[in-house]
Amino acid sequence: MVSEIPEDAISKFIEAGKIGKLALEKAISEIGPGVSFLSVAEKTEALIREMGAKPSFPINLSINNEAAHFTPSPNDKKTFSTGDLVKVDIGASVDGYLSDNAATVEVGEKGKNSDLIDSTREALNKAISILRPGTMVRDLGSVIGETITSHGFRPVKNLGGHGIGRYDLHSSPFIPNYDDQNGNVLKSGYGIAIEPFASTGIGMIHNGPGGNIFILSGTKTNPEDPIYKNFNTIPFASRWLSSVMPDSSSYLHSMVKTRQVSEFAILKEHRGAMIAQSEHTILILKDKVIVTTK
Repeated sequence: MVSEIPEDAISKFIEAGKIGKLALEKAISEIGPGVSFLSVAEKTEALIREMGAKPSFPINLSINNEAAHFTPSPNDKKTFSTGDLVKVDIGASVDGYLSDNAATVEVGEKGKNSDLIDSTREALNKAISILRPGTMVRDLGSVIGETITSHGFRPVKNLGGHGIGRYDLHSSPFIPNYDDQNGNVLKSGYGIAIEPFASTGIGMIHNGPGGNIFILSGTKTNPEDPIYKNFNTIPFASRWLSSVMPDSSSYLHSMVKTRQVSEFAILKEHRGAMIAQSEHTILILKDKVIVTTK
């Protein structure tokens, strides 16, 4: 997205951001010791639909050393425990225009990981404060990395923010969490998500097992395919598919086997250390910067 965003798209991005923010607040309010992941997911995603939008992607409820990409499966029995460090990541879609926002919460207690959480919030706010047309992506990364490091933690180097387009959750440019020497410049017309990740470990993640989040692979789409008809090209949950078609498990398995659908891996800290995350969606326009999820 390199040209100025049309006026009608701006209003839809803003509406998606408002709904995404409310959904994030809803999820956080529902989390507690003994509460099921599935109930939080269903209540949060239901709120988005009740407000006339759709989820941008399945809610991510990733705990402790998990950075992202876990959502509960159908009939999931997993519950939150006191002390869990939960990354809550959710957004809304209004006519395909998306929001993406995240926050980190401790379950049933406060203080143990508050500095880690604060480092990502502060890094996010400082990055947004220098954002304008002409800002270099490496400068955003530098501010993020320096802020997290000043708190005694390490930025996660192989995760970062991203562009956001219509029905396109992860587009260019990549927004690093450290100064990666990238000379790219952000122009007006970009929609981006900035999402600092901080770690108590070495600041690297690797792929774990699948987290029940899927997406259509490649560029070929069949308009009659139930996945495309219901979710277009955005990520979807296995439980979403089970609600719109019979025998969804077999169908999904066949689509993955033939590589028409890919499953997102849970992203885990390389040595099992704790990870925190904060995130906002931002529009960069000619005359202003709009944080849609704030």
